[in-house]
Parts: sequence; structure tokens; C-alpha cells
Amino acid sequence: MTSSSYFKFSAAWPKGSDDVAAISLRVGDRVISRIADTEKQTVRDYFRASSTGLALWLADNWWRLRWETIRDFRFPSVDWRLRHELNSASGGALWPPVMIFSVGDRIAFAPSVGKNVVNGPQSYFEFKVGMVAADEYEAELDRLFEAVLGHCAKTVDGKALETSLGQIANERRDPELAAWRRLEACLGFDPDAAPEEVIDALIKMEDVAGEDGVEEAAHAQPGASSAQSLSLAIEATRDSEVEVDLSLADSLEREWSLPGYASPWQMAEAAAAELRAIIGVPRGLLRHEVFEDVFKARWDDLKSATATARKLPYGARIGDRKKSRVALQTQKPHDRRFELARQFGDAVWQTEADFGIISRSKTDRQKFQRAFAHSLLCPFDDLQLVLDVNDATPEAMQAAARRFGVHQSVIRNQLVYKGYLPFENTNEETEAA
Repeated sequence: MTSSSYFKFSAAWPKGSDDVAAISLRVGDRVISRIADTEKQTVRDYFRASSTGLALWLADNWWRLRWETIRDFRFPSVDWRLRHELNSASGGALWPPVMIFSVGDRIAFAPSVGKNVVNGPQSYFEFKVGMVAADEYEAELDRLFEAVLGHCAKTVDGKALETSLGQIANERRDPELAAWRRLEACLGFDPDAAPEEVIDALIKMEDVAGEDGVEEAAHAQPGASSAQSLSLAIEATRDSEVEVDLSLADSLEREWSLPGYASPWQMAEAAAAELRAIIGVPRGLLRHEVFEDVFKARWDDLKSATATARKLPYGARIGDRKKSRVALQTQKPHDRRFELARQFGDAVWQTEADFGIISRSKTDRQKFQRAFAHSLLCPFDDLQLVLDVNDATPEAMQAAARRFGVHQSVIRNQLVYKGYLPFENTNEETEAA
């Protein structure tokens, strides 16, 4: 499936217009720009607005749209909303109520916070969260920019857009500057707005954490305290008594029959099933002795070890596959099993990394970890054998959680992501996408 058929962000100008265009936005089968005109009793797949206003907003926020994720769906900051909600753009009275943000190598399109439609004579249809591969997103925006410049170059805003796009192109071509801009965006700062000492401190820690690890840490704890948090996480990992062997992750052949646009959840479910096949426990509870075999560590030691990252924003691991030292955050046995399963999942996701973090952020890497732990500890096929998924009462879910040695939320999440319970919020919908 090509980018042009899957993701489309286009503008068409009526005869005589040097700016206002019919603009459409589509992600897969989700037409985000579909709008009903109740007065005319018509439905159309485009809105009318300033094409240069749209292009300038996309250009002004290019780095943050591409690299910054969302931290809290319930209460995103005003600054975040201005950079990521399309209806904060100028030049149009009826922009689609959509948020655009990064989850790593994909870009999410989600309903704006607090409202899914715009009420009035013209109203947008509700739409589900959609994901676009980041390279397709970049290519389609480049095509949109080119089209807008070609039509509006002679206008005042067209000239401003040309200048802005020229600067972005120079930044994208320069590897060192692009890396700096990317890190600023991960931290939640506009270009040249991040404290230089924070960026410098994070870059110095790339020797330990790697570039990917530093960016993941920035997503997990954005803002001016990010470098300090990463430093503390590294220190907590080195102080930890927990050592595990993650080399079994390299045994996965990854020959999974998945669609081309598979979600982290789908990949994680397949990976967990393959691991269970490798260790010879395709079904049922993973007993503590199985954990010992997987991690090559005594469960009593894993269970009783001090949680050196307990008071930190996230946990971490440092070391090669055969000997990784882990800073844990949890203490209850079922939570610790889940956290350790996430550590293994991170080794599956990031095959070459000697550093990884376990956080609450919304990146695909963290989503894969969480989904892997869900499916490893509580395979959905097994869950269906002990729980009526069509009528799952709280009591029944709690009993199932005890049976699999997990928190009750693991049971509920499985039912949500499989469609047996409704999404309660955008966070849950995005987690499954």
C-alpha cells in the first residue's frame, strides 16, 4: 500500500482563488476531514480554509509534530495543544478537531481533547485514531508544501512559507543539526528554545544510553529535568542487585504472519506466543520456575531485590544480552513479573541496544513492552478458557487475574484491545493502534 493511497493530505484550489482551498485529510479508511453541512443537507470529504495558513502551521511545528509524543491525554498543556491540535492554526474557522503527534516511527492522528466534533451548521464526523508511518507522513507533507508553494508563491504568506520551508530543509539535511532539533522536540521545546545545558548533558549520556535511549528518556520525562532523570536512572541501574539474562530474545525468528501495517500490540502478541513456544509453555500460567529459566535468575532474588528506581520516573536496564543490570520500580510480585516481562519485551523490540527504559510514555517502543507483557503473562486464548469474555464481571476478572498472576488491569486491557469492552478514552484507543 503506497503512501499516496493510504495517507493523503491534499489541497485543491477553485478557479480564481490564490489561497483558500478545498483541503482533505485521510488516513487509511478514516476520512478525518469528512464534514456534514446540515443547512445544505450535504456531506463532503473536505473543508475550505487558507492553504498557506495550514502549510505555515505544519511548517512552524514541523519538528514537534514529527518527534514529540503526548504525555497525558486528559490534561495536555496549552503549549502542547497549540503545537499539535490542527484547530489552533490560523486562517480557517472550521479546522478538523484532530491532534497530530509522534509515537516514534509512526505519526498518530487522534480526536482533539474534549471534543470529537464541531457543532453548528457544519459538523465533522467522529473518527477513530489512525497511524501513519513517519516516512510516509514526511513525504506527503513535502508534497503538500510543494503544491501550496506552487499555487501561492506570489502571496505574502507564500513567501514566508518558502523561507520557513527552506530553513527546515537545511536542518533536515544536516545530520548534527537534525539530531539537535529532534531531541529538542522530544523534550517538548520549539527550535532553539531548549536549555542548552540540558541538551548537552543528554548528548553526553549517549555513550551509555545510545541515541535511541536518550530520545526514549526524553519522551518519558520531557522538559528541563530530563537529563537529571536519565542520570539518576543510570545510577539506579548500576546500584541495582538485579541481573538478568535476556539472550533468549535473540532466539525469536520473528516470522510472524502480520499485516503490513501491524500495530505494536499485534507484533507483541506474536512475539509472546513465539517465546512461549520456545520455552515449551504454550498455554497457562507462567510459573516462577519458568521465569527463572527465562531470565536465568532465582525468582526469590528477583522478587526480594530492592526497587532502586522506585522513586524515579522510569526504570532502566544496562548491559549486554547475557548480563543486564536492571533498576526496578515495582515491589508487589504480580507487578514485578509484569515489569520484568516488559524488560524482556524491550530486548525483543530493540535488538542491538544495551540500554533501555521502562516508562509510561506513549511511544511504540513502550507500547510494545506493555503489550508483550500482557500477552506473555496472560495469552488471550487462555483467558477465554477461564473467563466469559462476553460477560466479564469485575469479580470474574479479578479471579482470572489471580489465576494468571497479574493485576486486574491486565485482564481488562486484553478485553478492551480485543473489542469485548469499549475504549474509555483516547489513551486506550491509541494504545491499541
